[in-house]
Amino acid sequence: MDGKTGLHVALAQGDGGAGRRGWQRWGWPGALAVGIGFAGCGAGCGNDATVVTPIVDVPIDDTDATASPLDEIALTVAHARSDRFLVSQTFARTDTLEVPGVPFGDDLVIHMSGFVGASNIAYGRTCTIAVSPSGPPPTPHLFFSRSVKFASLDIAPKPRIGGLGISYLGTALFVGGVDGTGSGNDQVTGVERFDPLTGMLTTLGSVTPRDRAVHALVGTSPPRVAVIGGTTDGSGAKFIEVLDDRRIDRLDFTELARVGLTATALTDGRVIVVGGIALDQPGRPVSGEIDEIDENAENGASLQIRKLNAMLAHPRSGHSATRLGEDVGAPVLIAGGVDAAGVAIDVVELFKPLSEELANPVTFSHKMLYPRHDHIATLMPDGSVLFIGGVDSLGQPVRRLELFSVDSDFVDVGPLPDSAGVVDFTATPLPDGRILITGGRLAPGSPPLNTAYIARLDPLDGSVDVVATDHLAIARANHQAVALCDGTIFINGGTPGQFPAERYNPPPAGRR
Repeated sequence: MDGKTGLHVALAQGDGGAGRRGWQRWGWPGALAVGIGFAGCGAGCGNDATVVTPIVDVPIDDTDATASPLDEIALTVAHARSDRFLVSQTFARTDTLEVPGVPFGDDLVIHMSGFVGASNIAYGRTCTIAVSPSGPPPTPHLFFSRSVKFASLDIAPKPRIGGLGISYLGTALFVGGVDGTGSGNDQVTGVERFDPLTGMLTTLGSVTPRDRAVHALVGTSPPRVAVIGGTTDGSGAKFIEVLDDRRIDRLDFTELARVGLTATALTDGRVIVVGGIALDQPGRPVSGEIDEIDENAENGASLQIRKLNAMLAHPRSGHSATRLGEDVGAPVLIAGGVDAAGVAIDVVELFKPLSEELANPVTFSHKMLYPRHDHIATLMPDGSVLFIGGVDSLGQPVRRLELFSVDSDFVDVGPLPDSAGVVDFTATPLPDGRILITGGRLAPGSPPLNTAYIARLDPLDGSVDVVATDHLAIARANHQAVALCDGTIFINGGTPGQFPAERYNPPPAGRR
């Protein structure tokens, strides 16, 4: 919805959220003269202009990540996901940062780049904002730091080892885990939400204490988060909790009281739950069941669960289940895990949502090169799946990376670096299609790591390069890493005490 040219962008110094009073650290005294509202617009603003004043958040007490000093700053405004600028302007060190003459729109993004000489060393952008002539102007936060750095924040969420880090509508939700005290009452029940648009960390409410749950987005317009399985009070969790940024609902279901299961969101809003260990059944068998969770059409606050006729040929737990793309009916690759004897399974299976069947093992007969469990599988830009870390049947770390595609089967693409985590690490897709690997442990029970790596798929030859990036400020294992709507990655938890969160700032590529 483009309108008249009447939007004016000025920058304000952050006074809350992810950073505070950062302008002086840039060595940018001219920015302090920018006013808020019409009084600071200058001659180019006009009486009918709407003034949008992004609040710039910066790292706290982190000279390595702070963008200072800078020679120039470039401000641009564009439609979300567009490479074409609506307005672009560059400022020298003594200039006031303001950009007049921006068209109104309901999908605008403000970009900010910092230069030393000709090198773009720092970047930040807002999440998508809507600005109209009649509505109040937003004041979005813009996190600005050196690129490819972990920045320490002045935000300290609850201590949370384990638990879930969930990307939800561009924000980060943190659910479950333990606080690391080792006491009998160490489970974290508070659900926290970080919103990059406001720079604020808030508590949404509480959930039932439990461990080893999984999650997936269920439903559409908008989806909600379903937290499934795990243990509570030593037995399987016979309930599902469904949450969003407004409320938390608990729904009693006995069918999914398992651990080591997976939950995978389909493109149509359904969730497919696969396998796991049935804790409340005699002998605690490894399950081959596939269940479907869907919205209840008659009651939006409820869900319905349906046990499908399809059964895994190889019941398993500790596996991965990866949806192969965004197309309607995209199949789900089920790989790895262990059987009832604790033996790692090499055979992979393919679930087809449209027919609700597993692929015929005669025509789909692929095997992993390195059978593993408790690994991470990530979808790559070309539709292949990269398998990272995990342990084998003997509990030994698996350091070989393998890549799967339907066309070329499993391929060995090299080792993880010696200092990269193989268990209790995170692997998070970046906006440019690469994978950020953070923290973890070299082996089960070993100390947490502060190392981080970037995995990149070479589209020309199908190889995978893994290179080191900046170190975490704090060693973390069993932590959470969540992609935000501005393209940064919020790193939280994985420590036995309350420590500041961190935010990784990827390069500008892909962050339109």
